[in-house]
Amino acid sequence: MRVWEVAAAVAGFLVLNVKALVLVALDLFRLLVPPEEKSFAAQLVLVTGAGQNLGRELALQMSRLGAKLILLDINEKHNLATAELVKTEGGEAHAYHCDVSDQEAVAAVAARIRREVGHPRYVFSNAGTYEHKPFLSHSKEDILRLVNVNLLGTMWVAREFLGHMVKHNSGHLVCISSVLGYMGRQNVVPYCASKFGVKGLTEALAEEMRMERRSGVRVTAVHPFLISNVSDVKPNLRFPWLFEVLETSDAAARIIRGVRRNQEEIFLPEKLKPFMVFSKVLPRKLRRLFGDYMES
Repeated sequence: MRVWEVAAAVAGFLVLNVKALVLVALDLFRLLVPPEEKSFAAQLVLVTGAGQNLGRELALQMSRLGAKLILLDINEKHNLATAELVKTEGGEAHAYHCDVSDQEAVAAVAARIRREVGHPRYVFSNAGTYEHKPFLSHSKEDILRLVNVNLLGTMWVAREFLGHMVKHNSGHLVCISSVLGYMGRQNVVPYCASKFGVKGLTEALAEEMRMERRSGVRVTAVHPFLISNVSDVKPNLRFPWLFEVLETSDAAARIIRGVRRNQEEIFLPEKLKPFMVFSKVLPRKLRRLFGDYMES
């Protein structure tokens, strides 16, 4: 290798390290000085799984911030109840019955929404389902439902509304994944697989937007640990203060705050992030060792 080629390689490596240090410094700065939060005022916001629990709370809190809600749920009665709650508080809500696992149903309701209400600027893909039992106890129907709702449902919804965002270089797709989309655990094998898929979807889609220079289109993955009233599983942990179970209203508020700050990943609780990220650099045997220690 010639001298100038060596010099160019060294210079390139130095530039890379400087850029890395700048990015780390910016992240640390943002921890101390968070960015200005985006406004939801008069924005069309679509929420799937809006009929109860986290979806309902997201809808109510964003309505209080001035958003106009588009609510989707397979349970029409619960969805209409959420819409009534929004309207009772003086907000605007449009409720649509939809099974997100059915691609044709999603396409049909999306066409109605575009025609009757408009193009949502924010899409919260929250609809999901959960099963807690050994893998071989899952029926074929259990597995299909988990994958079709949690993963494919997220894709079908994104596919319908992302095009307008890309065309105008403006919009935000928010996908509710899970801490179990970061780490696999026993008794939730199909659920983990579906949520790992959601994490992969958001990460790849964010990269696609970056490479296409669509900086105005944001993609966020949310990784909750446990939210009360959403899961009936009671963790047995050595440090419950670290893996805290959040109230639904608190979880929704933290998600909304993260979205308004354009965070690409939101961990609930937030203090889990360094542990989750660091765990990925450890060998699997060490991850298992620490995991066993955490579970008392």
